[in-house]
Amino acid sequence: DKATNLKDEDCSGQSDPYIKFEMEQDNVVFDKDFGDMKSTTKKNDLNPVYGETFHFNIPTLDNMELTVKVMDDDLISDDKMGKCKIKL
Repeated sequence: DKATNLKDEDCSGQSDPYIKFEMEQDNVVFDKDFGDMKSTTKKNDLNPVYGETFHFNIPTLDNMELTVKVMDDDLISDDKMGKCKIKL
């Protein structure tokens, strides 16, 4: 729903954060990718409120992991501001 007190990753003053979600099944031999989704970008906001909903179609919860990355939108290369993995 929201992020608070994000670190400013831009030298110009404020970051433009967005959230990237990646769903995969963490198997012993081969991981299976179930897609990724991205939130809207919040310009110049270190305390963004998103209020967005995302849905992944997955066959089971067995070995499923949701990776959540907070990214800073930049012209050349986006910077990673934070990351966590959630085992479902």
